[in-house]
Amino acid sequence: MSKISAFPDQMPHPVLPTASDDDRPDEAYDMRIARDGTWFYHGSPIGRIALVKLFSTVLRRGETGDYWLITPAERGRIKVDDVPFVAVEVRADGFGEAQSLAFRTNLDEWVTAGPAHPMRVTYEKASVAPDLSESPRPYIVVRDRLEARISRAVFYELVSLAAERQGPQGIELGVWSGGLFFSLGAVASTDISP
Repeated sequence: MSKISAFPDQMPHPVLPTASDDDRPDEAYDMRIARDGTWFYHGSPIGRIALVKLFSTVLRRGETGDYWLITPAERGRIKVDDVPFVAVEVRADGFGEAQSLAFRTNLDEWVTAGPAHPMRVTYEKASVAPDLSESPRPYIVVRDRLEARISRAVFYELVSLAAERQGPQGIELGVWSGGLFFSLGAVASTDISP
């Protein structure tokens, strides 16, 4: 790990090489990014945010979903529990279809939801009451197939900004940003007739 060198973020992002076109061996660094966005090295949290920000500039995701730290000199695979970033703040500007939603990540990177930074929401069974509900897992693309998980507090802010719209599966709740409607989920039917 001590060999990792960084290059400025302004340089073009390298394409992940395959084993056939690169003589560098695939290394596995003892690094992990936890679900809450904390970066670990040899099991200990990396406390210097400037160092984490530096590593994040050379973080890439391969076609198979693996995460890599890639510099001109070397590359190494790291473990990511969910996604590498967390969206910890949202700022809304405008209203309705003209609304723009800017998200700040845990590493102070700002992205605005839209065609270049789409949002998505998946659902998983809630661990507390798996038979009763599904828990939303919202994400936004930050860059180059790297996503941020939208924190629960920020997701609740999105719900407060949401509008209803008729979708293919019925009425859905969602938000507008960058001229696109991003669905947060279907509105549950309140029809209790037999």
